[in-house]
Amino acid sequence: MEKKKFVLTYVVVGISVLILMSVIPGQSQKFFLNEQGDKYIHEFIHGEVQRTMPLLDEDEVQVLGVKVNSGKEKGEMISAPVSSMNNFNTYSIGDEVQIYKMTDTATGSVSYETADYYHQDGIQWVFVIFAVIAIVIARKKGLTAILSIIISLILFYFVFLKMIMAGYSPLIACFLFVFIVTALTIPLIHGFNKKSLSAMLAILIGYFFSILISFVFKNIVQLGNVPDEEFRMLGAVYPNIGLSDILIASLFMGAIGALIDTAISISSAIFEALKGHLNKTFGQVYKVGMEVGKDVLGSMINTLLFAYLASSLPFLIIVSLSKGSSLIELVNMDFIALELTRTFIGAISLVVLIPITASISAYYFTKIKK
Repeated sequence: MEKKKFVLTYVVVGISVLILMSVIPGQSQKFFLNEQGDKYIHEFIHGEVQRTMPLLDEDEVQVLGVKVNSGKEKGEMISAPVSSMNNFNTYSIGDEVQIYKMTDTATGSVSYETADYYHQDGIQWVFVIFAVIAIVIARKKGLTAILSIIISLILFYFVFLKMIMAGYSPLIACFLFVFIVTALTIPLIHGFNKKSLSAMLAILIGYFFSILISFVFKNIVQLGNVPDEEFRMLGAVYPNIGLSDILIASLFMGAIGALIDTAISISSAIFEALKGHLNKTFGQVYKVGMEVGKDVLGSMINTLLFAYLASSLPFLIIVSLSKGSSLIELVNMDFIALELTRTFIGAISLVVLIPITASISAYYFTKIKK
């Protein structure tokens, strides 16, 4: 009976999400391009390289003859010089490339530029390889993990991004997105049981705490509203967008994965390892959860730190090679300060989450025998 209630709840939440996705309006009129951006229409198309123009000297830009496979130009041959920003790739006949198309709204003239390789086909193959390995090794759990990834990506676009485009607060959009993902994916992977319920309740409490300290740490570190190049670009193109809320959402989202993993690890350890010892007291079960949480904490914080450093690695190397910067100078760079702040927000959220998850899981575990 209890499982049927969980399934019914899951179905109701899923239907509610579909309704929400269908009623979110299109892009709000409050988002406008700056004056220069409004003069041009920017699009991306893709096509296959049919010919390459020989380079006369090293400084010459490579020009590709591309048969377009998308957009209005589908089936046509166009000439697309390689972007000066991406002139490090060597393209060959048969390569699928992404073309940046810019249309002047005043004159109607169109220019094309080869931006990069077209990655969609490769990503699809990587996903297929991942799916096969996950299903072969993890069986049902692997399949549900794949479904959870697909659900998360779909909701990220159709809920989070669509709500921002419609003019909603990025913070509200972010919290709604992570709440729905948590409610749908954790029961899908780990089943409709008290283990999942314990983890979900702890995670939701962790979310509120993480958002709170994101506000606090943003001001303590003095990140401002544009702590790296992506934020400055967004503000330059769409000056009317709420950069401060997007920054808070960015700080908060950086901790979500670690919070979910830690809560599930603690809850699973309690319910799986102690399921044959139902005579345990609340205090004994709580102690087990705390020990598991402490073991997970160190490795999870390192995971956060290395993930953030990896995303900044090319720029860190540039700065180090060009200036020979000291450690203090590196820490004071805006994008490094941003990544370190994300790490500390995630780390503190994890520390606080451990006793919360241990307490909730211990309560539900000891309640089983009643």
